[in-house]
Amino acid sequence: MRLYVASVACAFALTASAASGQSTTAQLAVAGWQAIEANDADKAASLFRDALSRQPRDAELLYGSGVAAHLQGRDADALRLLQKSLEIAPRLTGASELLGEIAYREGELDLAIKTYEKAIELAPRSAAWLRSRLEAWRSEASVHSSFSTVKDDRFSVMFDGPVEQKLAIRATTVLRNAFWNIGKAIGAYPNHPINVILYSDKQFHDVTGAPEWADGGFDGQIRLPVRGALATPQLLDRVLVHELVHAMVTQVAPRNVPVWLHEGLAMHFEGDDAAAMGQTLTRLRVFIPLVQLQYSFEGLTTAQATIAYAESLFATSVLLERIGPSGLGQLLQDLDRGERFEDAVQRFGFTFGEFEKDVVRRIGKRPASSRN
Repeated sequence: MRLYVASVACAFALTASAASGQSTTAQLAVAGWQAIEANDADKAASLFRDALSRQPRDAELLYGSGVAAHLQGRDADALRLLQKSLEIAPRLTGASELLGEIAYREGELDLAIKTYEKAIELAPRSAAWLRSRLEAWRSEASVHSSFSTVKDDRFSVMFDGPVEQKLAIRATTVLRNAFWNIGKAIGAYPNHPINVILYSDKQFHDVTGAPEWADGGFDGQIRLPVRGALATPQLLDRVLVHELVHAMVTQVAPRNVPVWLHEGLAMHFEGDDAAAMGQTLTRLRVFIPLVQLQYSFEGLTTAQATIAYAESLFATSVLLERIGPSGLGQLLQDLDRGERFEDAVQRFGFTFGEFEKDVVRRIGKRPASSRN
């Protein structure tokens, strides 16, 4: 997911103006921003890398390189580049905006807050959006101030109070076991630490702004409302596995994975029944073109979300059947390299259009089973 909220057009205009002297470095910078505008992250990264080899302490070039790294899914590199950019030019508000957002997603809430505080101090006239985000982050920090943490080598689970401690301990066991099963299927075992935060219902919705139908969320960290988990911990287990899939797939392929596939994989590993979902879609006589399910489901109503999730699981089950057990890992690798999903599936001998028609046909024939 792209996070950058900086005025790329403004940064491009400044760089283009600097290029009036036609220096090679300035030309590379202009071309880099043009590539970002065209959403060609790989080209932008290459151009900014070339420009930085000539002027390694140019703040604008470091900023552009940070944006490109973020678009490639290399947020650790993006953080380093943006921090270096701000060391040289602290008033570069665009770099501060992106740095704060990435730090927040990485669980570095203190860094996110300090970054925005500094940006507001240095550029108060352009700080309305920053102030809004800063207020939300300070509120979240206040909620977390009373939380405790259970950790192991890979997972860190935050919780509020001794009652939830048992759930936190259980969560680390569930996550650890699921990690190996999911990793085997996707062909990778990402080593980046994963943070999990257990909230009350009110805390969850206040912090995340998630719709009422949401059972959890992943925004760089796994966030879950505890709800009735103490009475029925198996429900929490399922949601934990669902969100863990999002976390692991994001680490393996941080770009170009359509939301329907993200959600379908999460439901698949959670243990939902794809055949039953197909029967539901057949009964409802509904099919949403997959291109319309490529991005976030957050604006959907409960009824719309039900259909979107059912279709996501069913389409994913058909895809897994067609690409075979080893295909998922290869597909994710291709997406991470920058290929679009529509292009990546062709290595398996079919086009995206043929795949979608197959999904529609199977729904129409009321499939008996499509589980993998």
